[in-house]
Amino acid sequence: MLHHLITQDADLRMVPTDRAELAAAVDRLHAELSAGADPDRARVLARWIGIGHLGLGNHDEARAFLRRAHELAVAAGDARAVVATGVNSGDAHRYAGDLEAADACYRSALDTARSACPELLDFALQHFGKHLAERGDLPGARAHLQEALRLRTAKGDAELIGSTRDALDLVESLLRAAGE
Repeated sequence: MLHHLITQDADLRMVPTDRAELAAAVDRLHAELSAGADPDRARVLARWIGIGHLGLGNHDEARAFLRRAHELAVAAGDARAVVATGVNSGDAHRYAGDLEAADACYRSALDTARSACPELLDFALQHFGKHLAERGDLPGARAHLQEALRLRTAKGDAELIGSTRDALDLVESLLRAAGE
């Protein structure tokens, strides 16, 4: 929905490709949500509004909308949405510096992916690996990212493989700098 308006910076965090256009797109999604939507559409809109705010650096708004999306996913019993919104919520907490809350979100999403939604396991592993790297657990980050790379290689998606390789390269450079 907003993929074309968000990219990653050198630290592999989401940033806008066009800040004004991303803000306008978030406003349009918010207007649609405010106009009323069925619970499934409301969940999708809240998730993308949260992701948009995350890319814009509006951490409080991102966490609020992603929490709402996650609650709607849980209420609907939609495992895919629970994993996706859990990972996004983890990102929102991580970007805001709340590593404890981020850790809980990522671990919950990872557990759900392992038990109920294996097709999103690589996604959960990738984001948890980046979280571990920021926390300073570089060996743990490497292990999670290597598992994500294995799964993504099996999927054959070049873009996902490249994203994971970028994250692994960053972790490997941090390990070298730390003398490990």
